Amino acid sequence: MRRVLIVLRWGLALAGLWALAGCGDGAGLDRLAAGERGRVAEVRSGDVVVLRSGQVVRLAGLQTPRRDEPAADAALSDLRRLAEGREVELFYGGARRDPFGRTLAQVRLADGRRWLQCALLRDGVARVRTFADNRALAGPLLACEAEARRQRRGLWASAANAVRLPSEIDGRASGFQVVEGRVTRVTPAAGGDYLDFADARGGFAVQVAGRAAPDLRKAGLAPGALAGRLIRVRGIVGDDGLMLVDHPEQIELLNER
Repeated sequence: MRRVLIVLRWGLALAGLWALAGCGDGAGLDRLAAGERGRVAEVRSGDVVVLRSGQVVRLAGLQTPRRDEPAADAALSDLRRLAEGREVELFYGGARRDPFGRTLAQVRLADGRRWLQCALLRDGVARVRTFADNRALAGPLLACEAEARRQRRGLWASAANAVRLPSEIDGRASGFQVVEGRVTRVTPAAGGDYLDFADARGGFAVQVAGRAAPDLRKAGLAPGALAGRLIRVRGIVGDDGLMLVDHPEQIELLNER
């Protein structure tokens, strides 16, 4: 059975910040570390802006389609509509630079205090993507995304971006994916516990690294307690069908109906 590997490592203890901001309301950002303020001179992509000072800012907590993907223009147009020429405020809830040296921040319009990340998610032009060293406000961000997903707005109207079943993960389902399924078995392994799924015909599984156990327990995601539960996971799926996830915010417990 092929296994989709979810490696959960130590990250910054930011999960408690989830409830600090409401969907669409940027007031909760005041609880983060205040950063720079400036006017947007250029919108380079659906999640990158440049301030008049020259500072390049990557919007934290989400991912928009790459430039070569069909929906990239929609994300670019939406962010231009929202932010181009407007004064914005930056807020930090984790790592302040991405691997390319760009500022990594939550962004709010100075006039009206609109939270840009949530606006993009609600418009359906972005999906939530957090990292172990930058996962502040994951809960509110997921709520903003959920609204667009329920209404099948933007990306969520396309089968390429829909939530996938474990059986649908194969060589064609590479890149960033959101996968939903029921955990049927938890199997201990040297590198951490494996979670197997009910309909994983292609071999979908999750591995939870042992060193992440304290974070998982704190988040109510202890591997042993996930048996029989319906969960949603998100992350990069490689050509080999493996998904690497390194923090609890990439796992959502779903309500049973």
